Amino acid sequence: MPSETVSTRLRVVRYVVFGGVFLFAAGQFYAAEPRPWGVAAAWAAGTALVFGPIAWLARDRVPEDRRETLTYVAGGVGILVASVWLGVALAFAPALFSYGPGFLAGVAVGTLLALLAERTVVPERLRGAGI
Repeated sequence: MPSETVSTRLRVVRYVVFGGVFLFAAGQFYAAEPRPWGVAAAWAAGTALVFGPIAWLARDRVPEDRRETLTYVAGGVGILVASVWLGVALAFAPALFSYGPGFLAGVAVGTLLALLAERTVVPERLRGAGI
């Protein structure tokens, strides 16, 4: 029977991947001239405000095996939406193509803020309590 807990090796790999994305975002942001502080702040706030509550509610209300399936579905939908958005933006309105150093840095910081807030702000007794 497989273990119910995440192995230490898998956890380290996750942290290394997240760290690589954050370093890449920081490098792109640092190399941009002028640095897009406003875009990065907007994407960070938006990502934290959307991703944080959704992740907490999913972790709280959805069983772990179902959550894994929903993660795959959400990833597939995200890739599909990103592909269609990129095609439409490049074909009709390049201004809709919001990717850049500000976008990447903002999403990376927003994700980090959501994860830190969930670990520090939400009390342990409320995590997974069916609230």
